[in-house]
Amino acid sequence: MENTFVIKTIAMELLITHSYQSPVIDYFLEQMKDLNLIYYASDLAREMEFEDHLELDEAVKRSMELCRQANIPIDFNFKRIYKSSYDGIIYDWKLSVLAYQLVCINGGTYNPHVAQMQIKLLKNRSENH
Repeated sequence: MENTFVIKTIAMELLITHSYQSPVIDYFLEQMKDLNLIYYASDLAREMEFEDHLELDEAVKRSMELCRQANIPIDFNFKRIYKSSYDGIIYDWKLSVLAYQLVCINGGTYNPHVAQMQIKLLKNRSENH
């Protein structure tokens, strides 16, 4: 069975076709996916002044669902990672540019930074059309 993969990174687009499942190719594909994941969700949460980790989790969940509904691959845009901290092991997310923007606009509606980001996005869209 032949599988075709298209990987788009910031720097290049790569098309790979192979007819077997190789751990080396799987590893390579995983590394290529990670090239797009340039942001940490925890940094975004601080920047957008999310109220707590729950607001971030909900924004990530909504953003992932939007991608799912639009047939955008989740694993090219979101990756759960684990970090050590004084409180023990915590999780975070690595995000693509698209995922970063989606999480920003999917924060709590009571968050003024989220509201400003949503309005800015709509204004930019209306100015370009």
